[in-house]
Amino acid sequence: MNNKIYSFKKEKPANSFGWLFILSFVVILFLVPSILLVKIQLPFEQKIINLLPSFIIGGGIGSFFLIYVIIFFTMEYTCTEEQLIIKCGWYKKIIKYEQIKNVSIENLFVNPLADTQGFIKFPGYALGNVDYLDRGRIYMCATRVNKNILLLYLKNGEKVGITPKNLEEFKEFLIEKA
Repeated sequence: MNNKIYSFKKEKPANSFGWLFILSFVVILFLVPSILLVKIQLPFEQKIINLLPSFIIGGGIGSFFLIYVIIFFTMEYTCTEEQLIIKCGWYKKIIKYEQIKNVSIENLFVNPLADTQGFIKFPGYALGNVDYLDRGRIYMCATRVNKNILLLYLKNGEKVGITPKNLEEFKEFLIEKA
């Protein structure tokens, strides 16, 4: 394999529509109070007073999830001569190739009852530390939650899951570098 292919190259994650799930949630949070404002038969001032908490809460939660949509599009994996840099929003994880013990493509079984730490998991979207039934806690920066995850086992016991577009090529490159 030609090492120059990934030298200082940025790789975007595999395509996913996970961000649409979150965006639809955001739209609902912003639209429901607006629809109620139109449908409720009260004087305008009374409508505003009654629906103000809905606008504040819906807008606040909606804005929070809108940030996750924006973060989704900043996800990238950069290979340099000495390390893999995983970026997602303002989060950045640097993994030196010498830290990698093993690399494999795996299907994982997410624990739906476990919480996440750091970020969140949705269909087609996993960020931060996510608990899996079969592999324990994995730091994810991926556009899939459980299928075809490029799993990096690090020498310190940590596991990192990513989903580059060129899954097999990326795997072979990391194996070669590690």
